Amino acid sequence: MSIATFAIVDSGADNCLFPASLAPQLGIAIPNPNAYVFTGTSEHGQIAYFGTVQANIWNGRPDESPITFPLYAGFCETLEHVGMGLLGQDGFFSQFNIQFEYAANFFDVS
Repeated sequence: MSIATFAIVDSGADNCLFPASLAPQLGIAIPNPNAYVFTGTSEHGQIAYFGTVQANIWNGRPDESPITFPLYAGFCETLEHVGMGLLGQDGFFSQFNIQFEYAANFFDVS
């Protein structure tokens, strides 16, 4: 199944995380044995349930195809109020060369 959601590129996030409500739509069972307790989005430990999904990143250019890759991501209740995911170090940054141009408000993924 294919769904669309927004995600923030977060260089300070260890993992890629998304709202738990997306997991069933992507075939990820909650709970599952790939549970991990993390902190960072609140002062208390939270549980994310991980699985691999096929991800597509649209580059903003209508004449080019999206970047498609397998993404190992966690799904947690904590991000339900945010309504979008976080693309972090393990799973996103670990698969690409990423160049930030802060002054130009731009980043490139290759």
